[in-house]
Amino acid sequence: MKIEKNIPFPNGRGKWVEISQKMEVGDSVLVKTTAEACSLGLAVKRAVNGKVTTAKQACGNIRVWRKE
Repeated sequence: MKIEKNIPFPNGRGKWVEISQKMEVGDSVLVKTTAEACSLGLAVKRAVNGKVTTAKQACGNIRVWRKE
């Protein structure tokens, strides 16, 4: 194991947090998997103290709406 110095910390903001911060109430995002829908929902809850609702689409994807 090697100790390394001066390695910057990651910014701690993932793609779901960035998307959730850009969403306004009533906006929606189409995601491919249930895991992505859960990740986005959790990011909305944590980043902007909001709520989401989801619905499976005919194409098999999942749409996530920001409610609050």
